[in-house]
Amino acid sequence: MTDTKIGLIRKGKIPVDRRVPLTPAQAKRVMHRFPGVEVVAERSDIRCYPDEEYGREGIRLVDSLEDCDIILGVKEVPLDVLLPEKTYFFFSHTIKKQPYNRKLLQEILHMHKNITLIRK
Repeated sequence: MTDTKIGLIRKGKIPVDRRVPLTPAQAKRVMHRFPGVEVVAERSDIRCYPDEEYGREGIRLVDSLEDCDIILGVKEVPLDVLLPEKTYFFFSHTIKKQPYNRKLLQEILHMHKNITLIRK
């Protein structure tokens, strides 16, 4: 039984960033160490690890992260892909009030979306 579902977000940032928050092997280790956790990867043709590598490690590939509890990324998430009622982990570049990410922070802080951002 899955208690928590973690989704690895496909990158949407321009310029393209090919990095990943978890490698296929790391995602597999998370599920092995925490049996109540499932890690899924949003399909992507730009990630540095191809979808097939995630699949070989038993990581399910999905088209949407809507049913995930936690969404992991590396860099800022585009405004149009932020999902309400989710917890996000990514480098938001908002702590220093960077002007170019002011809209992202405002969108996350809107109470009607109920988004939680855990930033690094």
